[in-house]
Amino acid sequence: MAKVTYTVESELDHRVVWDALTEFGPRRVALWPDLSPSSFHVLERGDGWARVKEGTASLGIWSIERYEWKEPVITATVEQANAAQPGGTWRMEVRPGPHGGSVLRVNMDRRAKGVVGHILHGLFQVTNGRFLAARTRRMLSNLRG
Repeated sequence: MAKVTYTVESELDHRVVWDALTEFGPRRVALWPDLSPSSFHVLERGDGWARVKEGTASLGIWSIERYEWKEPVITATVEQANAAQPGGTWRMEVRPGPHGGSVLRVNMDRRAKGVVGHILHGLFQVTNGRFLAARTRRMLSNLRG
């Protein structure tokens, strides 16, 4: 099981970060560095939720996740995946920063599946979220331009 919590602070307004995290159109692939265009499909979408298939083609991983959001929290729950067991979650909380900008707190609670899943979840766990925080910072830098 990989349980990781990390925090990323940004000078970006919390509404900009929120909009990026709840973006499920073509812009999502441009924002997230590891998301493959060929592996991203919106399956269903409603007010405050979306079911999507997304993955990283170079690693051969994919998942179908249900995202639900109500400010300030977004939760993604695995429905099906080839590197994670169903029921695992990402919980993302976006708040205004104490001096402007934003604070994004992320909790991952997932169980690995398959060889690649165990390697990735092990990396997440052993780096105590630093690897994931770096990927999140890269996404946020994509918002700047």
